[in-house]
Amino acid sequence: MSGIKHLVERIPGVGLLLTAVVFFSLNGSDAVSGLVIDVASPLVVAAMTMVFGAIALALMVERARLFRPGRRRRVRELGMTPLINRMAVSDVFVIPFTLLALDRLEALGTVISIMWFGPLWVAIWKMVSDSTRRLSSLLWLPLAGAGVVFLTRPWEGTFDILGVLLALGGAVCYANFLFTYDRMGAVNAAKNEASGVEEDRISVAVAESHLRSAGAMAILTTATIIAFGAFGLTVPGVTPGPDWLSWPVFAAAVGAGLLTGILATVAQNMIFGWKLLKGETFAVLTAFEPMVALALGWWVLGYQPVGLDLLGTLLVSAAGIGCYDQLENDMAWTKNSMAWIKQGMARIKNGVTRTKHNT
Repeated sequence: MSGIKHLVERIPGVGLLLTAVVFFSLNGSDAVSGLVIDVASPLVVAAMTMVFGAIALALMVERARLFRPGRRRRVRELGMTPLINRMAVSDVFVIPFTLLALDRLEALGTVISIMWFGPLWVAIWKMVSDSTRRLSSLLWLPLAGAGVVFLTRPWEGTFDILGVLLALGGAVCYANFLFTYDRMGAVNAAKNEASGVEEDRISVAVAESHLRSAGAMAILTTATIIAFGAFGLTVPGVTPGPDWLSWPVFAAAVGAGLLTGILATVAQNMIFGWKLLKGETFAVLTAFEPMVALALGWWVLGYQPVGLDLLGTLLVSAAGIGCYDQLENDMAWTKNSMAWIKQGMARIKNGVTRTKHNT
């Protein structure tokens, strides 16, 4: 693994390339799932996608041996159990929220733009808690909010408040993912420094998290469908249609699961586990995700964007780029200021010492 890491680190711009893989894989998975949610229901497709993706990831992470005896002991040795559970909670909801919102709002670009409030909140939180320019960071929220208004167009009869709330639920999950991934990277680096041995614990922790969330989602979905079926209830977005057990649904779920469980997750593990990009830099690049979603929604799902869709997406992306640019510049300004103060204090101290010596 270390040999692969050193090889990857020598490739120019590998962090940017992997970030593009993450965005296209995640949004591509949503787009592929969107092709069959009318047949199988968003909840069923989400459960199938999570199960296939989690199993594929657990099998791929050979060192984890998550399907062999001693799994609990190996997970405890990671020292990341609270983080694993924290990621699993969001993982249970993020795909269902996304697909349920897509089923109601129909435009993938709109759903992802609303969900991008999660990374935007991460940036604002970092500025509020870690830097000096606190109030100015809040000015990016109205810009992003205006973009979402143009995308959802509440003045039209097609406005769906429930779809917007579902997408905002996905935004909360997205923010938690970024916080948790960042924390996992810090724990992994600290353990490597303490042991003197370079080891990738993040891939095992994420695979375990996906297994836990997929199991919970499968149980929850099955229980829900059985309960509704027993009472003869049909709930749009939850109960599947009569033809949901079909090869197109199965193929879409497998494809979406591989995109999220393998391509996106492995790329994210490399970015955060190997420190190929700073967390702030990765978050800056997520501002381009609504544009990727808009393009995939048009190409895969056939959604025809209008001028307000393009304007709204640009405003959301501009808010993200501006917010994270302010964050990085502000933190750099703070670090430079502290370095300048320390240098000044050192010069004063040296001057006082020389004065005492001369007298």
